[in-house]
Amino acid sequence: MVNRNTGRKLDEFAFFTDSSFKQKLSILAEKAEPEDWDYQYSNTGYGDIETLPSDNQDNQDNQEKEFPILKNYLQYTFQRLDEENKVVYDTQDEDTAESACFNTGLISRTSAQPLIGLFQVNDNYKRNSQLKKWHLSGFFERTHRNFTNIFREVPKVARYVNFKDVNNFANYVYNPDFEIEMPGEEYYEKHILGERLSRFPKEFQELGERYRISVFRDAIKELRELAGQSNRIALPQWRPKQRQLQILLPLNLESSQELSKASVAIPIQTQGNLYVVKTVLPIHKAYSNARLLSKFTNNWLQPTIFDNTNYGDDYDE
Repeated sequence: MVNRNTGRKLDEFAFFTDSSFKQKLSILAEKAEPEDWDYQYSNTGYGDIETLPSDNQDNQDNQEKEFPILKNYLQYTFQRLDEENKVVYDTQDEDTAESACFNTGLISRTSAQPLIGLFQVNDNYKRNSQLKKWHLSGFFERTHRNFTNIFREVPKVARYVNFKDVNNFANYVYNPDFEIEMPGEEYYEKHILGERLSRFPKEFQELGERYRISVFRDAIKELRELAGQSNRIALPQWRPKQRQLQILLPLNLESSQELSKASVAIPIQTQGNLYVVKTVLPIHKAYSNARLLSKFTNNWLQPTIFDNTNYGDDYDE
């Protein structure tokens, strides 16, 4: 199904200026079904969510918003489509094509039709072939003449799951028959609580080392028990950098077991008939990765940034 080792992200495929990309995101957000494409900000460290003023306040016009979740979604959805050879051209060869299109995976808020991204050849490319060939002309419903005048079939959506592979499917839908293998002390003290400590809320980072290890160990124990009691807390994510499916579990570093108070997300992945802990992710990054697969509502995974951390590209393990 996938011919490329890795696909091109949207801004690697087509030419954008910062302002033009921002404008296209704003247009798509207006056309797609209503969704909050901005992060919420909290200074509580972990626990109750307290939304703070940010550069993306609700009362700002869409033209001024950054839409970081939507940008991440478009970049990596397109990358997956490129991997799967699902970017469609008006000829069989990209080099000779004059138009291209892709399925955003989003639905029009007015007609419930798929929204298609349409490309035309960049005018500057015609004068200098060293430049990027494509320019994103806009997003259109499948019945819009800008699309139907060129293409006959709707391009396919991105797929991430191999339903015939039991282990691959178990990284999409949590299998309660698989035990979760906890990391050894050396792994979580050196890697998770050492090299990846910056991914935790600042309040947790500032705890003494011994107490921090103790809190983490207790939280992991509770998480394992909770996952065994209810698989509704397990949500799938796609890691673009690793090109892998993983299951996300909420880690609560407070004494309360309320799911809404998840401090970080713990990705687990199948290894034989076990799940193994891979790393730790901030809630906002886990949300962006999970949003590539589906729109999640009414669960612990929310688009929340506890500190003003970078929300750019995907993280390493």
